[in-house]
Amino acid sequence: MSLVGHDIAVPSFRLRLAALRPLLEANGFDARVVALGRGREWFRVLRLTGAWRASDVLVFQQVKLLAGERAYVERLCDRWVLDVDDAIMFRRPRRPGAAADAARWRQRRFRAMAGRCRLVVAGSQSLAGIIGDAAGPVAVLPTPVDLAAYPVALLPARSHVRLAWIGLASNLRYLRELTPVLERLRANGVQLEVHVISDLLPDLRGVPCTLIPWSEATQRAALADCDVGLAPLPDDAWTRGKAGYRCIQYAAAGLPTVASPVGAQREVVRNGDTGLWASTPEAWGEALRRMCEDVALRRRMGAAARAAATRYDLSRFAQSYLDFLRPLSASQRG
Repeated sequence: MSLVGHDIAVPSFRLRLAALRPLLEANGFDARVVALGRGREWFRVLRLTGAWRASDVLVFQQVKLLAGERAYVERLCDRWVLDVDDAIMFRRPRRPGAAADAARWRQRRFRAMAGRCRLVVAGSQSLAGIIGDAAGPVAVLPTPVDLAAYPVALLPARSHVRLAWIGLASNLRYLRELTPVLERLRANGVQLEVHVISDLLPDLRGVPCTLIPWSEATQRAALADCDVGLAPLPDDAWTRGKAGYRCIQYAAAGLPTVASPVGAQREVVRNGDTGLWASTPEAWGEALRRMCEDVALRRRMGAAARAAATRYDLSRFAQSYLDFLRPLSASQRG
């Protein structure tokens, strides 16, 4: 079996397929990790001929092969699974809230790839709905967390409430959209600060903001040192397909979340239970004011979020994936 991604270091591959590999090997699968790359499209397939030939199942992560590439690889291994946790049938908008690029060639290429696979595994119900009839069987497995590795936030009564945001620097544009809301809250006497767990400090103008450099080793403790998770998103075709992993991480750390009710974030954050939804600047201001002024609310929602996070635990994800893959693998058939 081969686990195939364009770049095996990116979060989507690392958190989903690379995390799956140890359980596959413990259950008798010979699981290889294969980097397809993003170079010359025909060459990238030809140079991996040996990997295709040696595999009984190919699990592609966010990959859309060309028609000729599909035909070539199919001759060498014809049992495929496609794993997706982004709306890869669209191109990300140039600015938040703009229309996603839905070029016909991109749509056709995705539908052809998904339709060729024995199974498509989607990162959320929302993404599965976007995929629709482009594929045959579609299973939903949210991106997992190793829950045992996450310390639980203590949520003390602080003079300045710590709002957490975690993610890639390329997504900081969503956080920056909250700047006017945060400025108004501070002008009205709400004591808050923002902890950004990333590799770049955004300009939030007059809002106190601390950069916590992201690392695999320290990210969980950094979250546990905060009080409320932030998950702002515009509502567009691209964001409706995102997997909500930021909200899953907040829940694992026992943080309540204020989130835009977009795509998977509606599935992860239960409004009024594990966090609050906010769709407008006014709603964001009110939700954050409530969270900052009510430590009992933060603690109640944080405890509920941590309890709900068990459904995203890595052990469940891996076992479900194993159940999907076992019938497809020749090595697992008597």
